[in-house]
Amino acid sequence: MLARRSRRGRQARRRVRWNPRARLAALRPHLRPALLSLVVVAVVMAGWRGYRWLMLPTTLPIRSVTLAGELKYVDPRRLQALLKNEVDAGFFGIDLAAIKQKLEALPWIYQVSLRRVWPDRLQITVEEQRPIARWGDEGLVNRYGDIFVASADKVDRTLPVITGRRDRCKALIREFNEADKLLYPLGLKLVSLVEDERGDQRLLLANGAHLALGRKHRYERLQRFVASYRGTLQPLMADVSRLDLRYSNGFAVKWKDGMMHAGGGRLQ
Repeated sequence: MLARRSRRGRQARRRVRWNPRARLAALRPHLRPALLSLVVVAVVMAGWRGYRWLMLPTTLPIRSVTLAGELKYVDPRRLQALLKNEVDAGFFGIDLAAIKQKLEALPWIYQVSLRRVWPDRLQITVEEQRPIARWGDEGLVNRYGDIFVASADKVDRTLPVITGRRDRCKALIREFNEADKLLYPLGLKLVSLVEDERGDQRLLLANGAHLALGRKHRYERLQRFVASYRGTLQPLMADVSRLDLRYSNGFAVKWKDGMMHAGGGRLQ
């Protein structure tokens, strides 16, 4: 009986000892996280090495830079010189944001867009500043109503001059254009608009005459001037030094000889 039990015990131990599938099944839940971690580490390392390889300047170097856009004030050779060291980083390593910031800091550039063109080209589209007026003695105004500073030697001295508070820039440009649309058909060229701190506004014409518009109802006052100009003022305009339109029913004229004259209705 004892011998039989001993044989059974040895057979049971033998079955446990020589069953590799059972051992693998027992270890499998513990191996899965370890194997997954190894796979993740391998993928990350491979990705990091690939990224570093792509970032090397010798991997897909930039071989040409093309400039697009109408350039009137910006020298393309200066742009090429500024970009010479920036493009050495290669197709993927090049820092487009840094180049954009560097170029848009130049005086005559409004904005820049950059695009990689596979496999070795960088395309840069430049939008220059387009000045529509001078802002006092400080700088220029572009078509978007932004004030910018540029080199004085390239400033068109025939541009009209607008002067006022900076926070009124866009409004003053709009009012200048509205006034110009009224005056231009009369053959009167508007060369300057000035608004003081109180909001008192005056216009200067190319013939040297000043139009005082005041702070309120400026467009209506200018319309009244246009009607009077067509009726009586046109042949006399060469002798006018100043027209004060800040009256409800008329205007006052200061002649170049210094004399004052009231017209256009009753003065109040």
